[in-house]
Parts: sequence; structure tokens; C-alpha cells
Amino acid sequence: MSTEKDSMLRVRLTQRQSDELDAIIGELQAQMPEASVTTSSIARYALEKYVSDHIAKRDGTKILIEINTADATEEDIKNLYDLISKLFDETKENYSPMVHYMVGEILEPVMMKMVRLMKLNKPGVKADE
Repeated sequence: MSTEKDSMLRVRLTQRQSDELDAIIGELQAQMPEASVTTSSIARYALEKYVSDHIAKRDGTKILIEINTADATEEDIKNLYDLISKLFDETKENYSPMVHYMVGEILEPVMMKMVRLMKLNKPGVKADE
């Protein structure tokens, strides 16, 4: 169900990005068949999120973190995971609940991603486990 508008938005995507976009659209349509998910609706959402995140970052109301793990070994990821876990536990013991909460908001998504990366690097483990 590709429209001319959707096709124009895809012109600047690499093949890998286009394939990933197709996978995202397929996933969303499977989860919410009643929703109309298109390339343009995802592009609109992504632009709104980008602008919102930019404003929040500029105003200091959000901390946005992006970490490139392309060159990290499984050992690097495991060591970092252990270090972050200790830091998170330490904040619960030694700091206010608000500090512990903020550290959790920063570190928990990172830790979850690290767990997925460690699982993906294990032989015989599928990506969706």
C-alpha cells in the first residue's frame, strides 16, 4: 500500500534502512491491524520526535544518550554492564530516591540493550528471545 508520497520519502534511504522500515511497518501492522501505518506516518512521527527531543535537549529537560557499540567486544559489554549495575546499586544505597530514579532512567535502557547484545553474541541464541 505504497503511495507516491511514501515512495518520495524512501528516495533518501539506503536499502538496509528501507528494509528495516518495511520490517517496522510490518510489525506495527501486525500488532495494530486497525492502524494505518505507512512510510509517511512513520516519517511524520520520527520528525515530531526528533524536534521534541531537540527542544528537550536544548532546554535541559531531557538527557539523550546514543552509544555506538559497533566496535565493542562481548567482554567490553559485559564489563560495562557489571560496572553500570554496581553504580546503579550504589545510588540506591547512598543517594536520595530521586537520584536513584534519574540514574535508573539513564542506565536501565542502556543495560537492557547490553543484555540483548550479549544474548545476540551467544551461539544458538535467536534475536527475539
